[in-house]
Amino acid sequence: MPLSGLVDGDRVVSSLLTEEEWAALKEDVRAKRRAITMPCGWPGLAKTSKLGTAYFAHKPGGDGCSAGETAQHLLAKAIIVNAIIAAGWEAEPEARGDGWIADVMATRDGVPVAFEVQWSNQTLDKYRHRQQRYRDAGIASIAWFARHADHLPVTDKNLPVFPLTISDEGEATLRISGTELPLSEAVERLLTRRRQHRDYYATGQPAEALVEGAAMDCYRCKKDFGVWYVNEIRVRGRCGGEASRGRGVGTFPEKRPETEPDVRAAGERLAKSMGVTPARLGRRYTKTSETHYMAFICPHCNATCGEMFVANEFRYGSDHETKATLPPTAVRQPHWCLAGDEGLCPVPPASVIDELTRADAVATGWAGATATVTPVGVPGGISVHQAVSRMFGGF
Repeated sequence: MPLSGLVDGDRVVSSLLTEEEWAALKEDVRAKRRAITMPCGWPGLAKTSKLGTAYFAHKPGGDGCSAGETAQHLLAKAIIVNAIIAAGWEAEPEARGDGWIADVMATRDGVPVAFEVQWSNQTLDKYRHRQQRYRDAGIASIAWFARHADHLPVTDKNLPVFPLTISDEGEATLRISGTELPLSEAVERLLTRRRQHRDYYATGQPAEALVEGAAMDCYRCKKDFGVWYVNEIRVRGRCGGEASRGRGVGTFPEKRPETEPDVRAAGERLAKSMGVTPARLGRRYTKTSETHYMAFICPHCNATCGEMFVANEFRYGSDHETKATLPPTAVRQPHWCLAGDEGLCPVPPASVIDELTRADAVATGWAGATATVTPVGVPGGISVHQAVSRMFGGF
C-alpha cells in the first residue's frame, strides 16, 4: 500500500496532493483519462484509507511490490513525508535497497536518514538486525517509531526508538523522554537538530542541593557541634527534564560540596536550629586517612572530626534538612533532549565528566558549558554529514 506511484509515467507522492487534486485523480482514473502504474509495473488505483490517507493500490491480481499496511501505518508515513519536506529535506516513501524497503527516506546533500514505522510488535534482536542491514548499506542514521516500545531501550543512542501512538481520530503523537509531541513536529525537530541525544542533564545554571544536618559530640572535648551533608543534587536540563543523584557516603574527600558558600550557610543554619555551634571546615591530615582531606573541625577545641563518624550520622538520613544552591553541574541521565527556549542541554566540559566518572558522584564547580546548536549545511556551520552523525551516533 504505497504512497508513491506513477501517474501517466510521472512519479507522484499521494500525501503531497491536495484533497481536490486527489479527488480529481481518482475520477480521472475511473474515467480512464489517466493511468496509474505501481512500482512493480502492475496497474494501480487511487484510494483513501479510513483515516483519510491517500494511497495507491494494485488492481486485482497484483500485489507483488508492497505488503499490506494498516491505516495507522499509512497515516504515519504520510505525516513523516510532509514533515521531512517542511524541514527542508527531500522525502522518498518506500525507498528501496538491497533486501530492504524504508518506509520513508529523507535526503539532504547526499546524506540519507531512514524512518521506519513499526506498527506490529518486533523483538529487540530484529530491530538490531534491521538497523545493521541499513548501516551495511551505508545508511548510518535510522529512526524507529514503534507502537510496541515497552520492551525497548528508548534512550539508546545507537538504536533511536520512539513510542508512537495514533488515536482513532488520526492524531499521531511520539513520546520522547516523557514528553509527547505531534509526530510531524518530532520529525522536523530531529532533522533540524532540535532533538538530539544527550548523556547528561545540564543547563549551565545553579543546581539544587538537599542538605542534611546532624549534631554530634567531639571525641576530645565531648561538646556537641553541628555537621552537614549534601545528600542529593538535582539538575534541571534546558530541555525541561530533571534528574537527581545521591552522593553516597564517602570518606576523606579532597573537596566536598559542603564547603560551597550557600551549602555552608544552609548547614550552619541547620546546626543553629538544633541548638549547637556549627563545625568549621578545613584541610587536615590524619594518621587514619594518611592523606590531606577537607574535614569537619570541632569549633570548641579544634579537633579533627573523624570522617567515619560523620558518615555514620548520615548513613540513614536525617530529620533536619533544607535546600541550597550549588555551582552549575550535571547529572548523568541518557535521554533524547528536546530543545527548549534556551536550546539543548549543554555538553559538560571533559573535566566535569572525568570527575563524575572518577568520584562516582556529581561534580560541582564547572563554570560554563559548550552549546551545540550549530547551523547545518550553511556557510560557517557544520556539514549535514557531521550533523546527522551527531544526531544518531555517527558511523
